[in-house]
Amino acid sequence: MTTPSRRYPTRQAELVDWARTHADIWTGGQSGVPDIGISQLQADTFNTAVGDVESKLALQGTALSAAKTATLEKDTALAEVVRQLGSLITTIDGYARNTEDPDVWARAAIDPPKDPSPRQAPPQPSVQPVQLIDNGAVVFSWEVTSGGGAVYEVQRQVLPLDAPAGPWGTIAILGEKRFVDEAVPVGVLAVNYQVRARISTGESPWSLTSTASFGSQGSQGGPLMRVA
Repeated sequence: MTTPSRRYPTRQAELVDWARTHADIWTGGQSGVPDIGISQLQADTFNTAVGDVESKLALQGTALSAAKTATLEKDTALAEVVRQLGSLITTIDGYARNTEDPDVWARAAIDPPKDPSPRQAPPQPSVQPVQLIDNGAVVFSWEVTSGGGAVYEVQRQVLPLDAPAGPWGTIAILGEKRFVDEAVPVGVLAVNYQVRARISTGESPWSLTSTASFGSQGSQGGPLMRVA
């Protein structure tokens, strides 16, 4: 026996409503089953089946509502347990530290708190190619994952036109990943830059060198090095 398609709704709530309406029509009330080809027994049996599913749906709705209420009440109770646990464990930790008695945690049947791991030193910064500005300054920038609170130490090395390279010297300590060198010396072949990140527990390796080259004519100097 095949089920007629699209002769009644398929969604549960709509189907039950449709079935109730038609069960009432087909049983016919006091006048009996209408002349539609089905017997009173068939109509009554269908009406009973519809009533059964209606009662089961009502029970399901009550159960779902109760389950939702029970879940909310459980979540609230669990949150209160977690809140009190946090407060009690904090108190136990404080008592153990103040009395300098490590057995407090054993008597409380809880693990002692772990010592915080030392913050690792940041990795080596990755430098970007320098940028030469029209006023003679040089922009030196870099990237590094160093976390909060890092500062950056920038060093410079000068390469004269007719002499060996000079020593590295620190020219800035700053909190941003960009330095504008406005004190580029006049008449040098090139300037090298390097940087490292520093935090309270360590420092990174020095970065690779980033070079600003000025050619055989030499640099014209940054704005802070020019003579008015």
